[in-house]
Amino acid sequence: MATERNEYDGVDALMAALTDEPLPEGADADAQFMAEHRVATAEVAMLREQLGIIGEALSAPPEPVVTARPVRPRRRPALRVLAYGTLVTAVIAGMVTGLAWLGAHNGGVGGGADSSSAQSKADAPAERAGDGSPPSDPEEALACDRLVVEGTVARVEARADSPWTRIVLTVIRSYKPATGPSQVSFLIDDGADPRPRAGQHVLVGIGRDAPGASLWAVGDDRVAANRAWIVEALPGARTTTCPAG
Repeated sequence: MATERNEYDGVDALMAALTDEPLPEGADADAQFMAEHRVATAEVAMLREQLGIIGEALSAPPEPVVTARPVRPRRRPALRVLAYGTLVTAVIAGMVTGLAWLGAHNGGVGGGADSSSAQSKADAPAERAGDGSPPSDPEEALACDRLVVEGTVARVEARADSPWTRIVLTVIRSYKPATGPSQVSFLIDDGADPRPRAGQHVLVGIGRDAPGASLWAVGDDRVAANRAWIVEALPGARTTTCPAG
């Protein structure tokens, strides 16, 4: 049986995700352990991508410096080194935050029915299926989203060892924040309906603490229906506080 920390043979959900080893015997029958393992696997995958960003930043050759006249030529290389250092520092900070999140969630589970219920909600399919029907409290729903954008699916990257698929989206319109990058990437559960594919016109919402998309509307009709309630609720959402928990 699992201990209070849901360990099998000394292996908990986070350690299993980090080592990518086969799950211990009996773990696949433990719904709570498997829910923790799926979330941990998704977060570890995102952290590995950030490691790749660091590697690319450090291995990229410096851009040639062209100056009109040889006045203090050392200043430009110094600025370039500073830029690389700032990028690496930002990525490392994001990794540290992600690892802290993993540790906090992994260490806090197993404390009873309340903890199990909270984890199940985080791992459950999105309540907003994207059929165009607004949530019961649209302003609160938007206040709890960190990203709401409309665009075209540019790339779909399935992961054989993960229940999540990475989507790269070319943004047509950003609702939250009001302005943002021209391309974003995010995770979506493998159970998304319809299945993601390149060229789809979609509207996506990602919750503040969600590991992946919580709103997935596909097709012109559904996008238009969701756009209508989002645009109407946005002004009120700016002054609405997302409830804790």
